[in-house]
Amino acid sequence: MTEDFHFSPRPNRAAEIRWRPWSESAFEEARAADRPILLSISAVWCHWCHVMDETTYSDRRVIDIINRDYLPIRVDNDLRPDINQRYNMGGWPTTAFLTPQGDILTGATYMPADQMAGALEEVGRYYRTQKPEITAKVFENRRKSGMIVAASAGTPEPGLVNLVLDAVESTYDATYGGFGNAPKFPQTEALLLLAEQALVRDRPELMVMSRHSLEAMGGGGTYDHVEGGFFRYSTTQDWSVPHFEKMLEDHGGLISALALAGLGDLLDRTTSYLDTVLRDPSTGLYAGSQDADEHYYALDAAGRSGHEAPYVDRRVYTGWNAALAVAYLEADARLGRPHLKSNAQALLEKIFADRYSETDGLLHADGIGGQLGDQVWGLLATIRAYSAGLGGDWLALARSLALHIDAAYGDSELGGYFDHAVFEPIGRLDDRVKPLPENSIAAIALLELDTLVGDPEAPYRRAGFRALESVAQLPARYGIMAASFARAYDRYLKPAIKVTTGNPELIRMALATYPYAVIEPSVEMRAIVCVGTECLAPLTAAEALREAVAGAAYRVSRRTKA
Repeated sequence: MTEDFHFSPRPNRAAEIRWRPWSESAFEEARAADRPILLSISAVWCHWCHVMDETTYSDRRVIDIINRDYLPIRVDNDLRPDINQRYNMGGWPTTAFLTPQGDILTGATYMPADQMAGALEEVGRYYRTQKPEITAKVFENRRKSGMIVAASAGTPEPGLVNLVLDAVESTYDATYGGFGNAPKFPQTEALLLLAEQALVRDRPELMVMSRHSLEAMGGGGTYDHVEGGFFRYSTTQDWSVPHFEKMLEDHGGLISALALAGLGDLLDRTTSYLDTVLRDPSTGLYAGSQDADEHYYALDAAGRSGHEAPYVDRRVYTGWNAALAVAYLEADARLGRPHLKSNAQALLEKIFADRYSETDGLLHADGIGGQLGDQVWGLLATIRAYSAGLGGDWLALARSLALHIDAAYGDSELGGYFDHAVFEPIGRLDDRVKPLPENSIAAIALLELDTLVGDPEAPYRRAGFRALESVAQLPARYGIMAASFARAYDRYLKPAIKVTTGNPELIRMALATYPYAVIEPSVEMRAIVCVGTECLAPLTAAEALREAVAGAAYRVSRRTKA
Protein backbone atom coordinates (compact mmCIF):
# COMPACT_ATOMS: atom_id res chain seq x y z
CA MET A 1 0.00 0.00 0.00
CA THR A 2 3.08 2.26 0.22
CA GLU A 3 4.33 2.00 -3.36
CA ASP A 4 2.90 5.42 -4.31
CA PHE A 5 4.51 7.27 -1.39
CA HIS A 6 7.86 9.01 -1.54
CA PHE A 7 10.02 8.41 1.52
CA SER A 8 13.49 9.65 2.37
CA PRO A 9 16.13 8.44 -0.11
CA ARG A 10 18.27 7.41 2.85
CA PRO A 11 17.68 4.23 4.91
CA ASN A 12 14.46 4.36 6.90
CA ARG A 13 11.51 2.21 8.02
CA ALA A 14 8.72 4.69 7.40
CA ALA A 15 7.12 2.31 4.88
CA GLU A 16 6.36 -0.09 7.77
CA ILE A 17 3.62 2.32 8.81
CA ARG A 18 0.44 1.32 7.00
CA TRP A 19 -0.05 4.66 5.24
CA ARG A 20 -3.20 5.29 3.24
CA PRO A 21 -3.62 7.89 0.51
CA TRP A 22 -6.09 10.72 1.05
CA SER A 23 -9.39 9.18 -0.03
CA GLU A 24 -12.98 8.66 1.02
CA SER A 25 -12.20 4.99 1.71
CA ALA A 26 -9.47 5.94 4.22
CA PHE A 27 -11.91 8.17 6.14
CA GLU A 28 -14.59 5.47 6.02
CA GLU A 29 -12.08 3.04 7.49
CA ALA A 30 -11.23 5.47 10.28
CA ARG A 31 -14.91 6.01 11.09
CA ALA A 32 -15.66 2.28 11.04
CA ALA A 33 -12.78 1.56 13.40
CA ASP A 34 -13.43 4.74 15.43
CA ARG A 35 -9.76 5.67 15.22
CA PRO A 36 -8.23 9.15 15.05
CA ILE A 37 -6.32 9.98 11.89
CA LEU A 38 -2.63 10.81 11.78
CA LEU A 39 -2.15 13.08 8.76
CA SER A 40 1.41 13.58 7.56
CA ILE A 41 1.95 16.28 4.93
CA SER A 42 5.42 16.01 3.42
CA ALA A 43 7.21 16.90 0.20
CA VAL A 44 9.80 15.22 -1.98
CA TRP A 45 12.25 18.10 -1.48
CA CYS A 46 11.68 18.56 2.28
CA HIS A 47 14.81 17.94 4.38
CA TRP A 48 13.05 17.61 7.72
CA CYS A 49 10.44 15.32 6.18
CA HIS A 50 13.31 13.02 5.26
CA VAL A 51 14.75 13.31 8.77
CA MET A 52 11.38 12.43 10.27
CA ASP A 53 11.19 9.35 8.02
CA GLU A 54 14.68 8.29 9.10
CA THR A 55 14.12 8.85 12.83
CA THR A 56 10.58 9.28 14.13
CA TYR A 57 8.81 7.13 11.56
CA SER A 58 11.56 4.51 11.82
CA ASP A 59 11.18 4.19 15.59
CA ARG A 60 9.66 0.81 16.52
CA ARG A 61 7.46 2.22 19.27
CA VAL A 62 6.09 4.98 17.03
CA ILE A 63 5.40 2.54 14.19
CA ASP A 64 3.55 0.17 16.50
CA ILE A 65 1.38 2.85 18.14
CA ILE A 66 0.39 4.35 14.79
CA ASN A 67 -0.50 1.00 13.25
CA ARG A 68 -2.43 -0.04 16.37
CA ASP A 69 -4.33 3.11 17.31
CA TYR A 70 -4.47 5.39 14.25
CA LEU A 71 -5.48 5.53 10.64
CA PRO A 72 -2.33 7.04 9.03
CA ILE A 73 -2.74 9.16 5.88
CA ARG A 74 0.20 10.57 3.96
CA VAL A 75 -0.12 13.51 1.56
CA ASP A 76 2.43 15.16 -0.72
CA ASN A 77 2.10 18.94 -0.41
CA ASP A 78 3.05 19.55 -4.04
CA LEU A 79 0.39 17.16 -5.33
CA ARG A 80 -2.41 18.39 -3.07
CA PRO A 81 -2.00 22.08 -2.21
CA ASP A 82 -5.70 22.23 -1.31
CA ILE A 83 -5.19 19.73 1.53
CA ASN A 84 -2.09 21.59 2.70
CA GLN A 85 -4.08 24.86 2.66
CA ARG A 86 -6.46 23.47 5.26
CA TYR A 87 -4.22 21.34 7.45
CA ASN A 88 -0.71 22.79 7.45
CA MET A 89 0.57 23.29 10.99
CA GLY A 90 3.24 25.88 10.22
CA GLY A 91 5.60 24.12 7.88
CA TRP A 92 6.76 20.78 6.54
CA PRO A 93 6.55 18.12 7.68
CA THR A 94 3.09 18.76 9.07
CA THR A 95 1.94 16.29 11.70
CA ALA A 96 -1.82 16.68 12.24
CA PHE A 97 -4.06 14.64 14.52
CA LEU A 98 -7.63 14.49 13.23
CA THR A 99 -10.99 13.05 14.12
CA PRO A 100 -12.26 10.30 11.78
CA GLN A 101 -14.34 13.03 10.14
CA GLY A 102 -11.21 15.07 9.37
CA ASP A 103 -11.47 17.83 11.98
CA ILE A 104 -8.24 18.95 13.61
CA LEU A 105 -7.56 17.85 17.19
CA THR A 106 -4.02 19.22 17.40
CA GLY A 107 -0.80 19.20 15.43
CA ALA A 108 2.80 20.26 15.00
CA THR A 109 5.58 20.15 12.43
CA TYR A 110 8.67 17.97 12.95
CA MET A 111 8.45 15.79 16.07
CA PRO A 112 11.34 13.64 17.33
CA ALA A 113 10.56 10.04 18.20
CA ASP A 114 10.09 10.38 21.98
CA GLN A 115 7.89 13.47 21.62
CA MET A 116 5.89 11.76 18.88
CA ALA A 117 5.31 8.62 20.93
CA GLY A 118 4.09 10.69 23.86
CA ALA A 119 1.80 12.76 21.64
CA LEU A 120 0.34 9.64 20.04
CA GLU A 121 -0.49 8.18 23.45
CA GLU A 122 -1.91 11.45 24.80
CA VAL A 123 -4.03 12.28 21.75
CA GLY A 124 -5.30 8.71 21.65
CA ARG A 125 -6.46 8.92 25.29
CA TYR A 126 -8.02 12.33 24.70
CA TYR A 127 -9.95 11.07 21.69
CA ARG A 128 -11.27 8.01 23.56
CA THR A 129 -12.28 9.81 26.77
CA GLN A 130 -13.34 13.36 25.78
CA LYS A 131 -15.71 12.91 22.86
CA PRO A 132 -18.39 15.36 24.09
CA GLU A 133 -15.75 18.10 24.42
CA ILE A 134 -14.32 17.24 21.00
CA THR A 135 -17.78 17.40 19.42
CA ALA A 136 -18.40 20.85 20.88
CA LYS A 137 -15.03 22.17 19.70
CA VAL A 138 -15.52 20.73 16.23
CA PHE A 139 -18.92 22.39 15.95
CA GLU A 140 -17.50 25.78 16.98
CA ASN A 141 -14.53 25.49 14.62
CA ARG A 142 -16.83 24.58 11.74
CA ARG A 143 -19.02 27.58 12.51
CA LYS A 144 -15.99 29.90 12.48
CA SER A 145 -14.58 28.45 9.27
CA GLY A 146 -17.91 29.04 7.55
CA MET A 147 -17.58 32.75 8.31
CA ILE A 148 -14.04 33.17 6.94
CA VAL A 149 -14.91 33.64 3.26
CA ALA A 150 -17.45 36.38 3.98
CA ALA A 151 -15.10 38.04 6.49
CA SER A 152 -12.34 38.25 3.86
CA ALA A 153 -14.43 40.25 1.41
CA GLY A 154 -14.80 44.01 1.27
CA THR A 155 -14.39 47.12 -0.85
CA PRO A 156 -10.70 47.78 -1.57
CA GLU A 157 -9.53 51.22 -0.54
CA PRO A 158 -6.94 52.93 -2.78
CA GLY A 159 -4.70 53.30 0.26
CA LEU A 160 -4.18 49.52 0.38
CA VAL A 161 -1.36 49.76 -2.15
CA ASN A 162 0.44 52.28 0.04
CA LEU A 163 -0.23 50.16 3.11
CA VAL A 164 1.38 47.06 1.58
CA LEU A 165 4.26 49.02 0.06
CA ASP A 166 4.93 50.61 3.47
CA ALA A 167 5.04 47.13 5.01
CA VAL A 168 7.56 46.01 2.38
CA GLU A 169 9.75 49.07 2.88
CA SER A 170 9.62 48.82 6.66
CA THR A 171 10.77 45.18 6.67
CA TYR A 172 13.49 45.73 4.06
CA ASP A 173 16.97 44.84 5.32
CA ALA A 174 19.24 47.65 4.15
CA THR A 175 22.37 45.74 5.20
CA TYR A 176 21.82 42.30 3.71
CA GLY A 177 18.89 42.82 1.37
CA GLY A 178 15.64 40.93 1.54
CA PHE A 179 13.09 41.34 4.28
CA GLY A 180 13.16 40.75 8.02
CA ASN A 181 15.62 38.67 9.97
CA ALA A 182 15.95 34.89 9.91
CA PRO A 183 14.78 32.63 8.41
CA LYS A 184 14.81 34.60 5.20
CA PHE A 185 12.80 33.70 2.11
CA PRO A 186 13.08 35.35 -1.32
CA GLN A 187 9.62 37.04 -1.10
CA THR A 188 9.53 37.42 -4.88
CA GLU A 189 6.17 39.22 -4.98
CA ALA A 190 7.58 41.89 -2.67
CA LEU A 191 10.64 42.27 -4.93
CA LEU A 192 8.35 42.65 -7.95
CA LEU A 193 6.21 45.20 -6.13
CA LEU A 194 9.28 47.30 -5.31
CA ALA A 195 10.57 47.21 -8.89
CA GLU A 196 7.18 48.07 -10.40
CA GLN A 197 6.49 50.87 -7.96
CA ALA A 198 9.96 52.30 -8.60
CA LEU A 199 8.87 52.91 -12.19
CA VAL A 200 5.23 53.82 -11.57
CA ARG A 201 6.04 56.30 -8.80
CA ASP A 202 9.41 57.46 -10.16
CA ARG A 203 11.10 56.35 -6.95
CA PRO A 204 14.43 54.82 -8.01
CA GLU A 205 15.32 53.95 -4.40
CA LEU A 206 12.69 51.21 -4.56
CA MET A 207 14.48 49.61 -7.50
CA VAL A 208 17.71 49.79 -5.50
CA MET A 209 16.03 47.76 -2.75
CA SER A 210 14.87 45.11 -5.22
CA ARG A 211 18.23 44.85 -6.98
CA HIS A 212 20.20 44.83 -3.75
CA SER A 213 18.08 41.96 -2.44
CA LEU A 214 18.47 39.90 -5.61
CA GLU A 215 22.20 40.56 -5.81
CA ALA A 216 22.66 39.68 -2.14
CA MET A 217 20.82 36.39 -2.61
CA GLY A 218 22.66 35.68 -5.84
CA GLY A 219 26.04 36.56 -4.36
CA GLY A 220 25.71 34.66 -1.08
CA GLY A 221 25.22 31.16 0.21
CA THR A 222 21.61 31.01 -0.93
CA TYR A 223 22.80 30.65 -4.53
CA ASP A 224 24.57 27.68 -6.14
CA HIS A 225 27.70 29.25 -7.58
CA VAL A 226 28.72 26.07 -9.38
CA GLU A 227 25.58 24.91 -11.20
CA GLY A 228 23.35 27.96 -10.78
CA GLY A 229 19.92 28.31 -9.23
CA PHE A 230 18.57 29.66 -5.95
CA PHE A 231 18.17 27.56 -2.85
CA ARG A 232 14.83 27.69 -1.10
CA TYR A 233 15.68 30.01 1.79
CA SER A 234 18.37 31.07 4.24
CA THR A 235 18.46 30.13 7.90
CA THR A 236 20.53 33.27 8.55
CA GLN A 237 19.88 36.97 8.00
CA ASP A 238 22.92 37.40 5.73
CA TRP A 239 21.91 34.64 3.25
CA SER A 240 24.96 32.57 4.23
CA VAL A 241 23.43 29.28 5.43
CA PRO A 242 20.66 28.02 3.18
CA HIS A 243 18.23 25.16 3.13
CA PHE A 244 19.53 23.53 -0.02
CA GLU A 245 16.33 22.57 -1.84
CA LYS A 246 15.86 24.15 -5.26
CA MET A 247 12.20 24.75 -6.12
CA LEU A 248 10.74 25.45 -9.52
CA GLU A 249 7.93 27.20 -7.64
CA ASP A 250 10.37 29.90 -6.47
CA HIS A 251 12.24 30.38 -9.73
CA GLY A 252 9.36 31.73 -11.79
CA GLY A 253 9.03 34.78 -9.55
CA LEU A 254 12.79 35.15 -9.25
CA ILE A 255 13.27 35.17 -13.02
CA SER A 256 10.51 37.77 -13.37
CA ALA A 257 12.15 39.91 -10.69
CA LEU A 258 15.59 39.60 -12.28
CA ALA A 259 14.15 40.60 -15.66
CA LEU A 260 12.32 43.61 -14.21
CA ALA A 261 15.43 44.66 -12.27
CA GLY A 262 17.64 44.29 -15.35
CA LEU A 263 20.05 41.79 -13.77
CA GLY A 264 20.79 39.89 -16.95
CA ASP A 265 23.96 38.02 -15.88
CA LEU A 266 22.32 36.51 -12.80
CA LEU A 267 19.21 35.73 -14.83
CA ASP A 268 21.28 33.90 -17.45
CA ARG A 269 23.13 31.79 -14.88
CA THR A 270 19.83 30.89 -13.24
CA THR A 271 17.98 29.98 -16.42
CA SER A 272 20.99 27.90 -17.48
CA TYR A 273 20.47 25.77 -14.37
CA LEU A 274 16.75 25.44 -15.00
CA ASP A 275 17.23 24.52 -18.65
CA THR A 276 20.07 22.09 -17.95
CA VAL A 277 18.91 20.30 -14.81
CA LEU A 278 15.14 20.69 -14.48
CA ARG A 279 14.05 20.83 -18.13
CA ASP A 280 13.15 17.57 -19.86
CA PRO A 281 14.45 18.00 -23.43
CA SER A 282 11.98 15.42 -24.76
CA THR A 283 8.91 17.35 -23.55
CA GLY A 284 10.15 20.87 -22.84
CA LEU A 285 8.58 20.65 -19.38
CA TYR A 286 10.30 21.43 -16.08
CA ALA A 287 10.68 19.20 -13.03
CA GLY A 288 9.24 20.32 -9.71
CA SER A 289 12.32 20.39 -7.49
CA GLN A 290 15.80 19.16 -6.67
CA ASP A 291 16.61 17.72 -3.27
CA ALA A 292 18.75 19.29 -0.60
CA ASP A 293 22.22 17.75 -0.18
CA GLU A 294 24.47 19.80 2.07
CA HIS A 295 27.57 17.73 1.29
CA TYR A 296 27.12 17.88 -2.49
CA TYR A 297 26.56 21.62 -2.60
CA ALA A 298 29.68 22.22 -0.49
CA LEU A 299 31.83 20.74 -3.28
CA ASP A 300 33.41 22.65 -6.14
CA ALA A 301 32.83 21.71 -9.76
CA ALA A 302 35.59 19.10 -9.78
CA GLY A 303 34.32 17.55 -6.57
CA ARG A 304 30.75 17.34 -7.83
CA SER A 305 31.78 15.59 -11.02
CA GLY A 306 32.55 12.49 -8.97
CA HIS A 307 29.30 12.48 -7.01
CA GLU A 308 25.72 11.70 -7.93
CA ALA A 309 23.68 14.87 -8.12
CA PRO A 310 20.78 15.31 -5.66
CA TYR A 311 17.50 13.70 -6.63
CA VAL A 312 15.29 15.62 -9.06
CA ASP A 313 11.53 15.19 -8.68
CA ARG A 314 10.51 14.80 -12.32
CA ARG A 315 6.83 15.31 -11.66
CA VAL A 316 5.49 18.23 -13.66
CA TYR A 317 3.28 20.79 -11.92
CA THR A 318 1.23 22.82 -14.35
CA GLY A 319 1.00 26.08 -12.38
CA TRP A 320 4.73 26.22 -11.71
CA ASN A 321 5.52 25.56 -15.37
CA ALA A 322 3.04 28.21 -16.49
CA ALA A 323 4.57 30.72 -14.06
CA LEU A 324 8.02 29.94 -15.46
CA ALA A 325 6.70 30.47 -18.99
CA VAL A 326 5.38 33.90 -17.93
CA ALA A 327 8.82 34.73 -16.48
CA TYR A 328 10.67 33.53 -19.59
CA LEU A 329 8.44 35.62 -21.84
CA GLU A 330 9.03 38.63 -19.60
CA ALA A 331 12.79 38.03 -19.75
CA ASP A 332 12.68 38.06 -23.54
CA ALA A 333 10.42 41.10 -23.74
CA ARG A 334 12.51 43.13 -21.28
CA LEU A 335 16.04 41.89 -21.92
CA GLY A 336 15.96 40.14 -25.29
CA ARG A 337 16.32 36.41 -24.61
CA PRO A 338 14.85 34.65 -27.66
CA HIS A 339 15.91 31.17 -26.49
CA LEU A 340 13.83 31.64 -23.35
CA LYS A 341 10.87 32.71 -25.47
CA SER A 342 11.32 29.54 -27.51
CA ASN A 343 11.43 27.39 -24.36
CA ALA A 344 8.30 29.07 -23.03
CA GLN A 345 6.48 28.38 -26.28
CA ALA A 346 7.45 24.69 -26.26
CA LEU A 347 6.42 24.38 -22.62
CA LEU A 348 3.01 25.98 -23.11
CA GLU A 349 2.22 24.07 -26.28
CA LYS A 350 2.94 20.79 -24.48
CA ILE A 351 0.99 21.74 -21.35
CA PHE A 352 -2.12 22.75 -23.26
CA ALA A 353 -1.92 19.80 -25.65
CA ASP A 354 -1.68 17.24 -22.85
CA ARG A 355 -3.39 18.78 -19.84
CA TYR A 356 -6.16 21.13 -20.94
CA SER A 357 -9.79 20.64 -21.84
CA GLU A 358 -12.63 23.15 -22.02
CA THR A 359 -14.69 21.11 -19.55
CA ASP A 360 -12.01 20.42 -16.93
CA GLY A 361 -9.51 23.23 -17.39
CA LEU A 362 -5.88 22.43 -16.62
CA LEU A 363 -4.71 19.41 -14.70
CA HIS A 364 -2.43 20.12 -11.75
CA ALA A 365 -0.29 17.02 -12.26
CA ASP A 366 -0.87 13.68 -13.95
CA GLY A 367 -4.30 12.49 -12.90
CA ILE A 368 -4.92 15.38 -10.49
CA GLY A 369 -7.05 18.39 -11.41
CA GLY A 370 -9.26 21.00 -9.87
CA GLN A 371 -6.64 23.40 -8.44
CA LEU A 372 -7.10 27.15 -8.89
CA GLY A 373 -3.39 27.97 -9.04
CA ASP A 374 -2.94 26.02 -12.27
CA GLN A 375 -5.88 27.78 -13.90
CA VAL A 376 -4.88 31.36 -13.07
CA TRP A 377 -1.21 30.92 -13.97
CA GLY A 378 -2.29 29.13 -17.13
CA LEU A 379 -4.58 32.06 -17.93
CA LEU A 380 -1.82 34.63 -17.46
CA ALA A 381 0.54 32.47 -19.53
CA THR A 382 -1.88 32.26 -22.47
CA ILE A 383 -2.32 36.04 -22.41
CA ARG A 384 1.43 36.61 -22.35
CA ALA A 385 1.90 34.03 -25.12
CA TYR A 386 -0.50 36.03 -27.27
CA SER A 387 1.26 39.30 -26.40
CA ALA A 388 4.60 37.72 -27.30
CA GLY A 389 3.31 36.93 -30.78
CA LEU A 390 3.73 33.17 -30.44
CA GLY A 391 1.03 32.55 -33.04
CA GLY A 392 -1.77 30.07 -32.68
CA ASP A 393 -5.03 30.69 -30.86
CA TRP A 394 -3.67 31.89 -27.53
CA LEU A 395 -6.17 34.72 -27.11
CA ALA A 396 -9.12 32.45 -27.86
CA LEU A 397 -7.65 29.91 -25.46
CA ALA A 398 -7.38 32.60 -22.79
CA ARG A 399 -11.03 33.51 -23.20
CA SER A 400 -12.03 29.85 -22.99
CA LEU A 401 -9.98 29.31 -19.84
CA ALA A 402 -11.41 32.46 -18.26
CA LEU A 403 -14.92 31.05 -18.82
CA HIS A 404 -13.91 27.78 -17.18
CA ILE A 405 -12.41 29.51 -14.16
CA ASP A 406 -15.57 31.53 -13.67
CA ALA A 407 -17.84 28.51 -14.04
CA ALA A 408 -15.84 26.00 -11.99
CA TYR A 409 -14.18 28.17 -9.32
CA GLY A 410 -16.20 31.38 -9.17
CA ASP A 411 -18.34 32.55 -6.28
CA SER A 412 -21.44 33.98 -7.94
CA GLU A 413 -22.51 35.65 -4.69
CA LEU A 414 -19.39 37.37 -3.39
CA GLY A 415 -17.09 37.19 -6.41
CA GLY A 416 -13.58 35.83 -6.49
CA TYR A 417 -12.44 32.25 -6.81
CA PHE A 418 -12.28 29.21 -4.55
CA ASP A 419 -9.06 27.23 -4.44
CA HIS A 420 -10.45 23.99 -5.84
CA ALA A 421 -13.25 23.17 -8.20
CA VAL A 422 -14.48 19.71 -7.32
CA PHE A 423 -16.65 19.58 -4.22
CA GLU A 424 -14.94 16.82 -2.25
CA PRO A 425 -16.74 16.15 1.05
CA ILE A 426 -13.70 14.57 2.68
CA GLY A 427 -12.38 16.11 5.86
CA ARG A 428 -12.15 19.88 5.66
CA LEU A 429 -12.13 19.99 1.88
CA ASP A 430 -15.71 21.14 2.06
CA ASP A 431 -14.41 24.37 3.65
CA ARG A 432 -14.43 26.97 0.88
CA VAL A 433 -11.17 28.92 0.73
CA LYS A 434 -10.31 31.94 -1.43
CA PRO A 435 -6.53 32.28 -1.43
CA LEU A 436 -5.18 35.82 -1.78
CA PRO A 437 -2.21 35.03 -4.10
CA GLU A 438 -4.26 33.11 -6.65
CA ASN A 439 -7.08 35.66 -6.68
CA SER A 440 -4.49 38.40 -7.19
CA ILE A 441 -2.93 36.60 -10.17
CA ALA A 442 -6.43 36.04 -11.56
CA ALA A 443 -7.08 39.78 -11.31
CA ILE A 444 -3.83 40.66 -13.13
CA ALA A 445 -4.66 38.20 -15.92
CA LEU A 446 -8.26 39.35 -16.28
CA LEU A 447 -7.29 43.02 -16.40
CA GLU A 448 -4.75 42.32 -19.16
CA LEU A 449 -7.28 40.22 -21.04
CA ASP A 450 -9.80 43.06 -20.80
CA THR A 451 -7.27 45.48 -22.29
CA LEU A 452 -6.49 43.16 -25.20
CA VAL A 453 -10.10 42.28 -25.99
CA GLY A 454 -11.19 45.91 -25.84
CA ASP A 455 -14.87 45.07 -25.52
CA PRO A 456 -16.75 47.16 -22.94
CA GLU A 457 -19.34 44.39 -22.72
CA ALA A 458 -16.74 41.76 -21.82
CA PRO A 459 -16.85 40.66 -18.17
CA TYR A 460 -13.12 40.55 -17.51
CA ARG A 461 -12.44 43.87 -15.78
CA ARG A 462 -15.43 43.45 -13.47
CA ALA A 463 -14.41 39.85 -12.69
CA GLY A 464 -10.87 40.97 -11.89
CA PHE A 465 -12.13 43.63 -9.50
CA ARG A 466 -14.49 41.16 -7.81
CA ALA A 467 -11.53 38.81 -7.27
CA LEU A 468 -9.80 41.65 -5.42
CA GLU A 469 -12.97 42.48 -3.50
CA SER A 470 -13.25 38.88 -2.34
CA VAL A 471 -9.97 39.12 -0.38
CA ALA A 472 -9.88 42.88 0.30
CA GLN A 473 -9.93 42.51 4.10
CA LEU A 474 -6.75 40.42 4.11
CA PRO A 475 -3.97 42.86 3.06
CA ALA A 476 -4.23 44.89 6.28
CA ARG A 477 -3.44 41.68 8.19
CA TYR A 478 -1.02 40.10 5.73
CA GLY A 479 1.34 43.06 5.29
CA ILE A 480 4.28 42.08 3.04
CA MET A 481 2.55 38.79 2.25
CA ALA A 482 -0.12 40.78 0.37
CA ALA A 483 2.35 42.11 -2.19
CA SER A 484 0.62 40.19 -4.99
CA PHE A 485 -2.66 41.90 -4.07
CA ALA A 486 -1.01 45.34 -4.19
CA ARG A 487 0.47 44.56 -7.61
CA ALA A 488 -2.94 43.55 -8.93
CA TYR A 489 -4.91 46.36 -7.33
CA ASP A 490 -2.51 49.03 -8.56
CA ARG A 491 -3.10 47.77 -12.09
CA TYR A 492 -6.83 48.18 -11.52
CA LEU A 493 -6.36 51.73 -10.26
CA LYS A 494 -4.26 52.63 -13.31
CA PRO A 495 -6.06 51.52 -16.49
CA ALA A 496 -3.58 49.62 -18.62
CA ILE A 497 -1.85 51.23 -21.56
CA LYS A 498 -1.87 49.10 -24.71
CA VAL A 499 1.06 49.28 -27.10
CA THR A 500 0.57 47.67 -30.49
CA THR A 501 3.84 46.80 -32.20
CA GLY A 502 6.06 43.98 -33.38
CA ASN A 503 9.29 45.90 -32.77
CA PRO A 504 11.33 44.33 -29.91
CA GLU A 505 13.16 47.59 -29.19
CA LEU A 506 9.90 49.49 -28.80
CA ILE A 507 8.43 46.72 -26.64
CA ARG A 508 11.42 46.94 -24.31
CA MET A 509 11.11 50.71 -24.12
CA ALA A 510 7.37 50.55 -23.37
CA LEU A 511 7.82 48.03 -20.53
CA ALA A 512 10.83 49.86 -19.10
CA THR A 513 8.80 53.07 -19.02
CA TYR A 514 5.55 51.65 -17.68
CA PRO A 515 5.60 48.08 -16.29
CA TYR A 516 1.83 47.66 -16.66
CA ALA A 517 1.89 48.22 -20.42
CA VAL A 518 0.00 45.50 -22.28
CA ILE A 519 1.49 44.49 -25.62
CA GLU A 520 -0.75 43.83 -28.62
CA PRO A 521 1.34 41.86 -31.15
CA SER A 522 1.62 43.16 -34.69
CA VAL A 523 3.73 42.72 -37.80
CA GLU A 524 4.00 46.49 -37.83
CA MET A 525 7.37 47.86 -36.68
CA ARG A 526 5.83 51.17 -35.61
CA ALA A 527 4.04 51.43 -32.27
CA ILE A 528 0.57 52.71 -31.49
CA VAL A 529 -0.09 53.72 -27.88
CA CYS A 530 -3.69 53.52 -26.65
CA VAL A 531 -5.33 54.35 -23.33
CA GLY A 532 -8.85 53.02 -23.48
CA THR A 533 -10.34 54.14 -26.80
CA GLU A 534 -7.89 57.04 -27.19
CA CYS A 535 -4.92 56.24 -29.44
CA LEU A 536 -1.91 58.31 -30.45
CA ALA A 537 -0.38 58.55 -33.89
CA PRO A 538 2.09 55.75 -34.80
CA LEU A 539 5.64 56.16 -33.50
CA THR A 540 8.93 54.77 -34.78
CA ALA A 541 11.59 56.17 -32.42
CA ALA A 542 12.19 54.62 -29.00
CA GLU A 543 12.59 57.98 -27.27
CA ALA A 544 9.34 59.26 -28.75
CA LEU A 545 7.60 56.12 -27.54
CA ARG A 546 9.05 56.60 -24.07
CA GLU A 547 7.67 60.12 -23.91
CA ALA A 548 4.28 59.01 -25.22
CA VAL A 549 3.95 56.12 -22.76
CA ALA A 550 5.18 58.24 -19.85
CA GLY A 551 2.77 61.00 -20.77
CA ALA A 552 -0.14 58.56 -21.06
CA ALA A 553 0.78 56.96 -17.72
CA TYR A 554 0.91 60.40 -16.10
CA ARG A 555 -2.53 61.31 -17.43
CA VAL A 556 -3.87 57.95 -16.22
CA SER A 557 -2.48 58.56 -12.74
CA ARG A 558 -4.00 62.06 -12.57
CA ARG A 559 -7.36 60.79 -13.77
CA THR A 560 -7.29 57.98 -11.20
CA LYS A 561 -6.60 60.38 -8.33
CA ALA A 562 -9.18 62.93 -9.46
